[in-house]
Amino acid sequence: MVKSKNKRRNRKNLTNPTQKIILGVIAAASLVVVIGIIIALFFNNENMVKSKISALANDYYENYFYKNLTSSEKFKKIKDLDAAMEKYHTNGLSPVTLRNLLLYDDQKNIEFSDYLTKYCDENATTVKFYMDPPYNQKSYHTEITYACNF
Repeated sequence: MVKSKNKRRNRKNLTNPTQKIILGVIAAASLVVVIGIIIALFFNNENMVKSKISALANDYYENYFYKNLTSSEKFKKIKDLDAAMEKYHTNGLSPVTLRNLLLYDDQKNIEFSDYLTKYCDENATTVKFYMDPPYNQKSYHTEITYACNF
């Protein structure tokens, strides 16, 4: 009788580490699948292209366009800035093409050209900027028109 109890205990002890290993492998495999799905959803070509175009547009407006606008002689002569900028809040500025975003400031972003033009038409993909009160460097919103194949 004593021998059979010991055999049962030994079997339970043998299966317990094996079960832990199997559960560990299943958990690891599940984690890999979940990470793979997340990467596929967030890092697909469409999201990457849209993110890069948005970043280029923000850099263009904040570090190039607005800086040049505020340093111009015409801008310095404006008495009522809010009144002058109100029409750009409503109607927006002229659309800027993806080509211009890649080439402005001595071709500052040309290294992204091959990747972005692989998916998007550089002349038909545009960004329209709308100035928002209080009309400073960070107060604006964009409307992006994509002419892309994903």
